[in-house]
Amino acid sequence: MANIGKALVIGAGIGGLTTAAGLLRQGIEAEVFEARPSPGRLLTGGGFMLWHNAFLALRRIGLDEAVAADAVRMRFHEFRSDSGRRLARWELDGPTRECGAPACALRRSSLHRVLTEAVGEHRIRPGRRLTGYAQDADGVTAHFADGSAARGDVLIGADGLRSTVRATMRRGFEPPPRYSGYTAWQAITRLPGESTAPTGTFFNLWGRGGLRFLYCRLNESEVYWDAVTSDRAAAGIDTVGRTRGAALAAAYRQWPEPVGRIIASTEEEAILPVAIHDRPPGGGWSRGRVVLVGDAAHPMTLNLSQGAGQAVESGVVLADLLGRSEPGAVPETLRRYESARRARCAEMVDTSWRIGTLGLVHSTALSRLRDLMMYAFFDSVAKGRSYGLMLDDRLERGPVPAASGRGTG
Repeated sequence: MANIGKALVIGAGIGGLTTAAGLLRQGIEAEVFEARPSPGRLLTGGGFMLWHNAFLALRRIGLDEAVAADAVRMRFHEFRSDSGRRLARWELDGPTRECGAPACALRRSSLHRVLTEAVGEHRIRPGRRLTGYAQDADGVTAHFADGSAARGDVLIGADGLRSTVRATMRRGFEPPPRYSGYTAWQAITRLPGESTAPTGTFFNLWGRGGLRFLYCRLNESEVYWDAVTSDRAAAGIDTVGRTRGAALAAAYRQWPEPVGRIIASTEEEAILPVAIHDRPPGGGWSRGRVVLVGDAAHPMTLNLSQGAGQAVESGVVLADLLGRSEPGAVPETLRRYESARRARCAEMVDTSWRIGTLGLVHSTALSRLRDLMMYAFFDSVAKGRSYGLMLDDRLERGPVPAASGRGTG
């Protein structure tokens, strides 16, 4: 069987780099084009959770151990109210043993670094903003803002929520991303001390007034946190008269420690507000020799901590299928990838969206009702459904391929 010769990957985020790493492992040359101008800017971002399913997918391309080496294994996922009451506590060691892969917290830049090393910096072209593409029966030509062009057998759009590849595929028109109604204020702070944030527990606090707070330890000296504020709550957060840190400290002043201490310890420039969007499931991901992965295909809100995990899964599945495809069968292979991934990703998007609506509750009475529901069902029903979805094996699996000498130098 003749192999695909070259893939053009648009976007050097998690989805794009995972796909490229998988393609190289299959012996397919991959060239990655990134709009941002310098490689150093690709290694930015805060912390996040990477669940068992992501490590199982990374194992298929030989990168799970490298990623885990720079991560902190999570042993508990604990839900609390803003009064400090424990609502649920998920023990993660059991699922880790059962599926053979951990759940971990890590810096986004750590995952980027491992993926970049697997792809090779010499294959990443920074400062190359895609303006469009043209395809024919034999391949795809990508055109960039600097006047350059590149040609390959397949073009993979991994260029994020507002993907140029996606917009071009849809002939320049698509509804805008769906806004969730809340903002995540994300940061990493230097804060040693197990008493403040014990290693191995991911804390998920739900409050009144449309406020949430999430945090976990990344290493001996650093803590990652997210303050999630509904629009109604954010209306009272004054960042004109106050710094971001001072404004958030005021909003969370009645919350139990260590919330106040975490916010107070954080440098102002480290706090990044991110308006949370997704796209409702629907619409095709492929057209001819062009296909979407990651946030370009299935962006989702943060509530399942599965955005990165699903980008990894999609990249691994796509690379595996392309590695078994002949050049002339690329369109059929891309449709097969879409069929393999669509239902699972749609369920992730919808479930994450529904969980997020619980955080929009503003009144004290409804917040207490939500907390009661979490106390009654999150240790049993919610955990079972979450793990059923997370480890529901809809990946189109083949044998884990050995590293190929072709295209990996």
